[in-house]
Amino acid sequence: MRILVINPNTTVAMTEQMGRAARAAAALGTEIIAVNPIDGSVSIEGHYDEAFSVPGLLAEIAKCDATGISAHCLFR
Repeated sequence: MRILVINPNTTVAMTEQMGRAARAAAALGTEIIAVNPIDGSVSIEGHYDEAFSVPGLLAEIAKCDATGISAHCLFR
């Protein structure tokens, strides 16, 4: 199983931390792929930041769908 963990903001350090946490909790044989969009909010502090993050979030989903991802998991 391959699970895409998406950090909706652009902070790479946070994405890496989410990836480590997901890998620690994942079942044996589960591949965790942690990503964040290139464009969007550095942090999500309210409704505007949430809305601003959607295009990048959808782009990451579309990009990884072609690679055989089993599931998407969005962290906020």
